[in-house]
Amino acid sequence: MPRFLQPALPCRRAVNEATLRARRKLVALAEALDLQVDAGSPAARLLKLPPAAQDATAQDDALSPLELKPSEAKPLPALLASQAGGAVSVAQVNEVLAAGIQDITNAMVESFQLNDVLRMILETMFRALGFRRMVFCLREARTDQLTGRFGLGEGSEAVVRAMKVPLNMPGDLFTAVCLRGADTLINDATEPRISARLPRWYVEGVNAPSFLLLPLQMKGQPFALIYADQAVPGGIVVDDKALGLLRTLRNQAVMAFRQAG
Repeated sequence: MPRFLQPALPCRRAVNEATLRARRKLVALAEALDLQVDAGSPAARLLKLPPAAQDATAQDDALSPLELKPSEAKPLPALLASQAGGAVSVAQVNEVLAAGIQDITNAMVESFQLNDVLRMILETMFRALGFRRMVFCLREARTDQLTGRFGLGEGSEAVVRAMKVPLNMPGDLFTAVCLRGADTLINDATEPRISARLPRWYVEGVNAPSFLLLPLQMKGQPFALIYADQAVPGGIVVDDKALGLLRTLRNQAVMAFRQAG
């Protein structure tokens, strides 16, 4: 083949990667719709990913049991005697979350500052569930990373500086969760199956034994992340009601970006 007809290697790689991404979406859609195809047919071959891609997909599927679902959420304990008022009841936790949602709704009816609304959302979660630290991360277009922007709690400044979640290198736990858009609770990050997927920047700069990830997506693409942690394994527990309220708060953050844009 003449030299000028040979596709450049980077271009060929980009086409291959785009094709693989499209096939992954097609496979996910087929599974969601429970589509059945004849074995050996062109459709069956299209829905069978190459071995390397299957390995990556299997790794991401291993995160599914960690995804928060209402039917699997556990009851809140009489929570956090370390807070000022002593033990906190389930009703009190949900009351704080619901009141925060109402305050944020009222703030967004009129003109508002995006940063103010985002801080209200994190402060509501922080007060209600008594997290040790919280960080809000936002996508940086130049590097295609979610980077820490501001935080709450003890030592949160160091966590803000450490948070760097690449969106173009699937494989580690944080990236996989953000790309899936799956609300994920890690009860014990010291478990081998979890620790093996923690990125180096997290182990060296944060290394909390339990943490919660609430990714934000727009048009199916991740653009932000709410991170929260506790100092002990199993330190974060949410019930169905609290989970629904946390998701409402996260959705208010997405709405705030849409309105601000």
